[in-house]
Amino acid sequence: MKVSPTSIRNILFVCAGNICRSPLAEWQLKALLQENRITGMQVGSAGLIALPGNSASFNAVRVARENSISLEEHRARPITTELIDDADLVVVMESHQGHELIASHPQASEKIFLLRHFARYGSRERGISDPYGRNLEAYRFCFEDIKECVESLHEWLLEASKG
Repeated sequence: MKVSPTSIRNILFVCAGNICRSPLAEWQLKALLQENRITGMQVGSAGLIALPGNSASFNAVRVARENSISLEEHRARPITTELIDDADLVVVMESHQGHELIASHPQASEKIFLLRHFARYGSRERGISDPYGRNLEAYRFCFEDIKECVESLHEWLLEASKG
């Protein structure tokens, strides 16, 4: 199965703990979809080592708020086979996360992509650096990196919806 933007109705962002990067990507894309009145699209996130119910990290919430996004309602959830199977597109933050998902869910290999695959600028093969445990500036840098890629992903989806 080749991933086509016209067939995507459910997007899952995946990182390690599901408290920084994947929630920032999830809520950024949700905000863009709402802004452009695109409906019928599910966007979620999960983590490879997520502790169920954890809230987003303090600095992730703060950086999101600085960018008019709320992570207040976010609760971490671990990745499951059901989440992978239900997703039309699975977007990971680092290549090793994609390799881990493919090893445990080989049926999903064609729908697992690195977030930077959608980048307009710079390397499309490097990962999104994990800011967990680092300072606020690291979170801001991480958010800008995610934002650029998510905006490009959104544009790709938007073009397909016009088609």
